[in-house]
Amino acid sequence: MPTPSVDLHPLPGDYVIARLPATARVPEGLLSLPPTEGYVSITRTPQELSIVCRAESAPAHAEIDGPWRALYAGGPIPFGLTGVVTSLVAPLSAAGCPVFVVSTFDGDVLMVQSADYGRARDLLGEAGHTLV
Repeated sequence: MPTPSVDLHPLPGDYVIARLPATARVPEGLLSLPPTEGYVSITRTPQELSIVCRAESAPAHAEIDGPWRALYAGGPIPFGLTGVVTSLVAPLSAAGCPVFVVSTFDGDVLMVQSADYGRARDLLGEAGHTLV
């Protein structure tokens, strides 16, 4: 089966991955940011409240990792299509490029450390993905 290739749309700005205690409240205003202010993902597990957002929107008092850059593999990508995330992560992993991936209903957001962004774009292009 051929490896899927996708269009990757760079999301402007730097992002962070923030960790708060599992019992923390979602920071006010984060979900009311307009889509033009960037991508926001909020996930709660029994161990943590994890937030991905633009660096300037990072919640106070959170453990922060970043900066990261984001590429959106937009779709909708059919749920039955296999190997999309692998096709994005494998070339970066082989080159020692750390990644963070969040999947949505329509697509996937691939994040790479800001320092690796140029190299990651080249590697993804060489792997057959189109950078829009």
